[in-house]
Amino acid sequence: MKINISEVFYSTQGEGKYIGTAQVFIRLSQCPFSCPYCDTDIQDKEYFKINNKQYNNPVSAEELSEIVLKEFGVGDNFHSYSITGGEPLIHYDFVKKLAYLLKNKSKAKLFLETSGLITKYFQELDNIFDIMSIDIKTHSEKVLKKLPVLLDVLSSLEHSDYYLKLLLPKENAKEIIDYTAQELNKYNIKNIIIQPVDSIIAKDTIDYLYNMYYSKNIEARIIPQTHKILAIP
Repeated sequence: MKINISEVFYSTQGEGKYIGTAQVFIRLSQCPFSCPYCDTDIQDKEYFKINNKQYNNPVSAEELSEIVLKEFGVGDNFHSYSITGGEPLIHYDFVKKLAYLLKNKSKAKLFLETSGLITKYFQELDNIFDIMSIDIKTHSEKVLKKLPVLLDVLSSLEHSDYYLKLLLPKENAKEIIDYTAQELNKYNIKNIIIQPVDSIIAKDTIDYLYNMYYSKNIEARIIPQTHKILAIP
């Protein structure tokens, strides 16, 4: 099986719980969800570049693992490989194979960045990935109402250090906070990372969300996209 790779690069994790850690980002192309706030180039390309070297698309998991290990090593100067997108889980078999190959040949951790909209693979990935960053999407009421399905699946995970990242827009922010706090509380989720869309959030919204989440014993942290502040990939 071969797929298209959008880009592979070494940089700093700019979002979520592991913000500030050094990672090798492996960005797979394509995503079916069309989030209106997405700013990532995930189009299929003829090739991708690493350190000014050109590699042709598509590639197999075996080919990509060898390229990544050759270009970046086994983790002496970075925390983890971040497999991201787009939505990487639309390429599930490829992701699983690539993860196993990197896990067996490297000492770096395995990190998955994914939406919470494809839940059927999470239990199997729990035995593969050290860390999973899982987005709570909010771009429509229909999407948001899928949250209980996600939380039910996550309640069965035992190995991965997963965390939830709520993409909070300016519009309907308080309604989204109310709903997510209620659902997280039902499933005994104790932590949530809030990522304001476009890194913009009103002071009264901040006060409201802290009051709402903490009243339900949920630790909420507001973390913007710091890689944009630092002007790095």
